[in-house]
Amino acid sequence: MALAALSALAPAPGPAQDGATRTSVAVVEFVTVDASAYPNADSVRTALGSSGHTPEGWLAADLMASGRYVPTAEPRVAAALTARGLTPRDCSDLTCAVALGRALGVDRVVTGRISRLSNLIWLLYGAMVDVATGRVRYRDEFEIKGDIVDLLPKATLAMARRLATADSPAVEPPAQGPQRERLTREQVLAALAAATPQHPADLTGKDLSGLDLAGVDFKRANLSRCRCVGTNFSKAQMFSVTLSDAVASQAVFAGTTLDVAVMYRVDLRHANLRDASLFATILMGADLSDADLTGARVIAVMTNAQLVRATLAHANLGADPGNQSMGVMRTDVTSADLSGADLTGANLRKVNFTRANLTGVDLTDADVTGADLTGTILRTIRGRDRIRGLDKALNRDQAIFND
Repeated sequence: MALAALSALAPAPGPAQDGATRTSVAVVEFVTVDASAYPNADSVRTALGSSGHTPEGWLAADLMASGRYVPTAEPRVAAALTARGLTPRDCSDLTCAVALGRALGVDRVVTGRISRLSNLIWLLYGAMVDVATGRVRYRDEFEIKGDIVDLLPKATLAMARRLATADSPAVEPPAQGPQRERLTREQVLAALAAATPQHPADLTGKDLSGLDLAGVDFKRANLSRCRCVGTNFSKAQMFSVTLSDAVASQAVFAGTTLDVAVMYRVDLRHANLRDASLFATILMGADLSDADLTGARVIAVMTNAQLVRATLAHANLGADPGNQSMGVMRTDVTSADLSGADLTGANLRKVNFTRANLTGVDLTDADVTGADLTGTILRTIRGRDRIRGLDKALNRDQAIFND
């Protein structure tokens, strides 16, 4: 959803009445992701800071201005993370947020991410956790189009209003496993036909399970929280779609274009992604356990993802020399779990494996030239004597082998 429509979606919360108890909140530093064609991680925070504040700073100020919240000072939040050996990226899951909130003694914890897809297209994600109940009060993600310096304050204000509205005592978090509206193939095609570049189809939360949508052009549609179990997306055009929090287990994406797709926490267990294209794709926290990515082209942010027993035989995760003129663009699997995965013959050049778990992985004929092995767990790996480029991997001395 574009920013222009946000202000009408939620009324501005009024100030609390005198004497009313205000809610304490800790806003964690937002994780920044650069999924643009020529990423430069340092420039992202610089660009955001040009707005006059950080995203978490703007959001905390907006929550305080509502009159309902008392934000914890940013240095104190940062110190609490550091004391536990954590970073904001580590604390994007519910368990960590609740533990952090209890350590700080606050009622709510807000975490977020801001992702640059291009110089003019950004995505803002935020989630509010109720520390006492250990439940997510509200989470949302929307698109920001335009000059981020001008639009960031407006975007965080819209997010603050949504969070505060959902945090009303009269509003309870949705129950687990809500009933989804089930769509037919014809209904999906009709929604896509009515979409425009300015207003992509919004299929949020719909049930598309089992449908045959092979070869369909999704025109940057929003499929967040959709149920797509066993759906056939073979050779579909899913460029820049949003699949965050979708359940697509056993779905078929063979030969599908998923370039620049946003897929936070998507469930792709046992999915077929053979020969799929995932270029500049965001898969943070995704679950691809037992998925088949044989021959897939993957340049993605996959931090904290699950790829247990996944098949990536002859997959191409290596940095593309043709797209490096403005900085290295590479696959990032920091802290991901690839235990038991099949990486035979895979191109892993310059992949960031920092703190990733590769226990029991088959690396026969895989090329790890330039890959970052800082803290990488490589116990009981198979095919070690046939790994290519191991002598040219970065920080090999910091990897954890059996010896």
